[in-house]
Amino acid sequence: MNEIDQLPRELRFAWLLRDDVRAMFHPTDPHWKANLDIWWLLNGSKDYPSAARRVEALHCSRLSEVVIAASSAMPFPVTLLMHYIWRNREDISTRFDLNNTTDTEDFVKWFYVCGVPEHNLFDIITHTSIASLLSPTTPHNQHALLTLNYLALYTWQSLAHLQNEFDIAIPNDVIRFLGWYYFEGIENLGHAPYWAHRPPRWLLDRNPPGHDLTNACVLAWLWMHPEANIEALKAPDKRGEIARWWTQNPDHAACLGKLLSQKTLVRKANRTHGAPERRHQTIMTKPRPFGVNIVGFARGELGIGEDSRMAALALRQAGVPFSVVNIACGQNTRQNDRTLDAFLNDEAPYAVNLFCLTGMDTARVWLESGSGLFEDRYNIGYWPWELPEWPAEWRDAYNIVDEIWASSNYTKESYLRSSDIPVHLMPMAVHLGPFPQHVRHDFGLPKTDFLFLYAFDFNSYLARKNPWAAIRAFRKAFPKGTERVRLVLKTMNTQLQSPLWQTFAHEASHDNRILLLNATLERQHVTGLFSVCDAYISPHRAEGFGRTLAEAMLLGKPVIATNYSGNTDFLNESTGYPVDYDITPVQPGEYPYGAGMHWADPDIEHLAWRMLEVVNNRKEVANRTAHAFKAISTRNNFQTIGAGYRERISQILHKLHRKFNR
Repeated sequence: MNEIDQLPRELRFAWLLRDDVRAMFHPTDPHWKANLDIWWLLNGSKDYPSAARRVEALHCSRLSEVVIAASSAMPFPVTLLMHYIWRNREDISTRFDLNNTTDTEDFVKWFYVCGVPEHNLFDIITHTSIASLLSPTTPHNQHALLTLNYLALYTWQSLAHLQNEFDIAIPNDVIRFLGWYYFEGIENLGHAPYWAHRPPRWLLDRNPPGHDLTNACVLAWLWMHPEANIEALKAPDKRGEIARWWTQNPDHAACLGKLLSQKTLVRKANRTHGAPERRHQTIMTKPRPFGVNIVGFARGELGIGEDSRMAALALRQAGVPFSVVNIACGQNTRQNDRTLDAFLNDEAPYAVNLFCLTGMDTARVWLESGSGLFEDRYNIGYWPWELPEWPAEWRDAYNIVDEIWASSNYTKESYLRSSDIPVHLMPMAVHLGPFPQHVRHDFGLPKTDFLFLYAFDFNSYLARKNPWAAIRAFRKAFPKGTERVRLVLKTMNTQLQSPLWQTFAHEASHDNRILLLNATLERQHVTGLFSVCDAYISPHRAEGFGRTLAEAMLLGKPVIATNYSGNTDFLNESTGYPVDYDITPVQPGEYPYGAGMHWADPDIEHLAWRMLEVVNNRKEVANRTAHAFKAISTRNNFQTIGAGYRERISQILHKLHRKFNR
């Protein structure tokens, strides 16, 4: 077990999902775990509130490690937690120089007065530290009204406006300051949780003993009457006036009651580092209706968003009730597909969740939305994956679902190499839907040339989609430049300032027969573009399923594609034009978690030969496209796919309900 595996699942997922977190906390740093703990304490409750509640206790002893020792002038040390905040808040590190003794003392005061409330660290500060903060600075002072505790003193020393208003060298001002602190300061500064551990019950004591006024009453009156003096309390008529004033100002009494009635705020630990984490296991505490909650990018105009939409329509065809939980895509992806809007329901009412997301995005949903969506439901990960193995770093993602659905045999084998939960082959539906008739002019394409099309999403990692191979094979197949052929490269979600895009666009620009269409089109217009082209090519290095290839087959287009990965379930010598390949390692930076993995590198010579074959042998093209249409329309239609979904879901729920009814 490596150090990452020892983190609580919530911290591990956050570390894996976020580049910024991995950059800040690397295992080569001997203090990285402690610093990650602190980051979680400061940011987890804001970024992942649901997850933060599940990891309520960390190794507080480590966070309390001393970085700068206490001194006679400052009885509180600088701890690892405090030092982390100092390092990571520019406003604080520029304000306090920890190489300077006075600045260090001022920083410690700021931390307890302002830092702890700002970052809500009350449950991390030890009870011993809190007891010391609330202890009197002059323990032998016989007059309670003149006794400052360290927290009140540090508050006065840290805030300039208090120093201007109260001169604590003057006894009367000490009392007035304490009146302000207990009746206004504690609430305004967020100090109430400190006092939950040790309520200042001395405020209820009579002053002097046996008389009618309490310490609280005296403090409040002197605070609100700066012209008065404590000596005035000796006069019986003045004491009567103060008692009536207290009665006529119930807000002060209410404030006091709130302060004294607080219950101790102590969190109970759920688990700490190194504690064993059990796999998620569905336990039906109540029977939920038969049906499926589809969780995915329902509005996202990208391939994985189409997975959600196709799953929904297949379930509808099979008569399986469903609802849809839409997950927002990244900012670079358009989210205007409204096909499933009528089914949106964040309540997820049915017994089965179907996550049409990557495993990483499913973990993100678990982290951001909390376990409530997962609990009391059977969770299926319908996860696309393009490499031959699921990453070792992400094997814990298996533990938040009950089974995996794989859209291809290739993906199924990828999961089976490491999964300890069931993996089922469940091909996806492929459907074009109605689309208006288009002509080439609609897309600015030449009327008579033979058009090869390759469509890909720039977000899907160019190394995997490998469009350079399409360019090189095209030039090799048609080297003269006078052949009546064109290569249409349709992409979307490009970042025009990206060096990768600029390099790619520059290479394509060397041949005016290569046409770049960089736009996000409505679904019907994408289908229209496919319909006006003559052939589809896909020189990919790996595909989990290969939806665009299957869609081209439904349109009767010959498909030339790498003979590797998910598309081999439906593309072969009778249904298309497979391209030979060599196995090659995934290079650093080419694909997430690709280290040590491999994929295909299509043979450019063979790809070029296949392109010539399609252009020159129309009779064979007609034969193969007919077989391809029949294969996809039979295997991947809504009725066939929906029936498979219904059968598996019925098996799941029958088993769960038997357990529930025992």
